[in-house]
Amino acid sequence: MDYISLAAGLIALGLIGFTVYSLQRFSGRLSQLLENLTAYTVQQQKEAEKNGGTALKLQAYERLSLLMERVSVQNLLLRNAPGEQTANAYMTMLLLTIRNEFEFNVTQQVYVSDQLWLIVLQARDNVSQLITRATEGAENGKQVANRLRHMAQQQPADPIAMAQSAIRREAATVV
Repeated sequence: MDYISLAAGLIALGLIGFTVYSLQRFSGRLSQLLENLTAYTVQQQKEAEKNGGTALKLQAYERLSLLMERVSVQNLLLRNAPGEQTANAYMTMLLLTIRNEFEFNVTQQVYVSDQLWLIVLQARDNVSQLITRATEGAENGKQVANRLRHMAQQQPADPIAMAQSAIRREAATVV
């Protein structure tokens, strides 16, 4: 019986040793697996942020392009037809429309270059100045609208079209 007890004890000790050895080896593999999984997750997050940033930039270009379309003279006059108001009242309405459009889209400047944002601002300012000049000496809103149409057609270069072109060029660098 002594030999049997001794053999049973040795077998039990061997099983314990094998279990400890296996757990250590498995633990090493498990920690390596966890490190790899962590590295992969970090890489995926970086790619998602990069792709998300691209999507946000493209959305900003789309919104700025739409903004330029909405503040173009032709579209301003379509959306704000002159009624019986005075020239100054009509001018105020047009300038307020432009201001509201810009306030709604001002955050897009975060996603575009400073140079592009300046081009967009210059286009806005050009349209605003055109409206102000068309109002000078006009008696009512209809006269302002007619003068504005004429003045916009006489401009050597359309600032809105130039801004839209700049938006397309910069957006093409992102895609």
